[in-house]
Amino acid sequence: MKPWSSALLCLALASPVAFAAGAPERLVLEPYPGDTAWREVTRQQDGTQWLREQIPAGQEAGSHTDMLVAQAFLQQAGTDPSAFLKGMFAQVGAACTHAKANGPRARTEGGRAVAYAQIYCGRQNGTQTGAHIFIKVLQGEGALYVVQREFRVPPTETAGVTSFSEAQMAGMVALMQAQATANRYLLDAVYLCGGETPDPRCEAPRQP
Repeated sequence: MKPWSSALLCLALASPVAFAAGAPERLVLEPYPGDTAWREVTRQQDGTQWLREQIPAGQEAGSHTDMLVAQAFLQQAGTDPSAFLKGMFAQVGAACTHAKANGPRARTEGGRAVAYAQIYCGRQNGTQTGAHIFIKVLQGEGALYVVQREFRVPPTETAGVTSFSEAQMAGMVALMQAQATANRYLLDAVYLCGGETPDPRCEAPRQP
């Protein structure tokens, strides 16, 4: 797992892992909702993990405010997703001036263990920005998968609490709506197919 980086908690997606009894296991990320297309800016892979990062068209790497990160760790297949998230939380204090974590919230989806969390960074050390990170971890048979929707936000002295003026109200409402969309996306549109226990969502094309 990488340390805190420009992608904040930059965590990744492994190559498909083949199983004798079924199709190769693969992480599915459906197209991100909204009118804006997303483009891939990072594609990295080695023998133990791989990483994909996307940002909205019109934003530039390095100055982006939004990112979708997918990553997998082949050597952590079978790891409990909630335990993995607790390990992530332990890193946040060293990376942020102020931080707050919600979760982990464990679920079973398609016969697989998953967990959700939100991390609120008041100010990322060495920067003039904070971050809100919405995370889903999926326990696969060939890897542990981590998907993050990240928002760069103005810094705050109280993690998870943003002060704003009346003139900034529209922007704050838009951020809250975007974060609600992120929650729904991770819940409904991120899942595993193939392997021994594919998610039922893999059985038929998803309806728009």
